[in-house]
Amino acid sequence: MTPWEYEIRSVRFGNWDQTKEDLNRMGIDGWELVKFSDHIDENIRMAYFKRSVDGLEM
Repeated sequence: MTPWEYEIRSVRFGNWDQTKEDLNRMGIDGWELVKFSDHIDENIRMAYFKRSVDGLEM
């Protein structure tokens, strides 16, 4: 069974270039986007991420 760790972050929303920049930054660190929250603000949404803890120092 794969152990996971989870992270919740605010992501800029509304300008796709900024959104992709935020998501790519998380992806480089090994995080996979699980879902976006419902509408909170027209420019910010909460994003839920997970990544495997195998090989990561905790």
